[in-house]
Amino acid sequence: MVLYNDKTKQYMLKFATKAYLGEEDFLVTACNEIAYKAINSWPYWQYFALSLFGPASSGKTHLAQIWINKIQRSLPVPIEIPLLQAQSINMKNVNKLINNHSYLVIENIDTNINEEALFHLYNAYNVPNKFILLTSEVPLSKIAFKLPDLQSRLNIVPSAEILMPDDEMLTALVAKLFNDRQIIISQEILDYILKHAERSFDYIARLIEEIDDISWIYNRAVTIPIVKEAITNLDKNKQLDLFI
Repeated sequence: MVLYNDKTKQYMLKFATKAYLGEEDFLVTACNEIAYKAINSWPYWQYFALSLFGPASSGKTHLAQIWINKIQRSLPVPIEIPLLQAQSINMKNVNKLINNHSYLVIENIDTNINEEALFHLYNAYNVPNKFILLTSEVPLSKIAFKLPDLQSRLNIVPSAEILMPDDEMLTALVAKLFNDRQIIISQEILDYILKHAERSFDYIARLIEEIDDISWIYNRAVTIPIVKEAITNLDKNKQLDLFI
């Protein structure tokens, strides 16, 4: 992220923050321990597929990357293991996926998917030595698919839930997200965020981004007033969303 000034206006240009997705960077607490253990139980899964579900920004993609890394370490030569958004799968690319990849991650499954393609993919991977990791915000059994055969098959996929963050997770998450942005904060700031912020993965992720943006605009280190402003901005945006 940099600031650009054209003499009349100041623009903030944002660059991608580096997210550290190694296993050593994953924060294991009571809220995600079951999901973490489920991922690490591969290759001794009881089924060819596993479903991870939990709130937005709760670490499902991080766990998927841990799974991918574990597979790569087990192979003599690294291979491509796609991490795909469910909405990108269709009948034009499903056969290519089946023929070219033995391992697959399909993220953010909801009702906005090509159900026929997902059904075809599911059946094709239900063979020895093929594996699929599926992620969603709610259990697959709670998603109202229109295709009964798809629903019945996804209902039997073993699942692992990530719960809402506990105090230990919130503390570690705030510290990690600031660290990903190479921002050092004081214990006072950390305590203030934990006391005043909404207790959800997604809110904390958006709050840290907002704090970072404000800090760059002001060209100042992160302070309590900046945190207060960020929380106020998010609360205002939440109120505006109610009227959209």
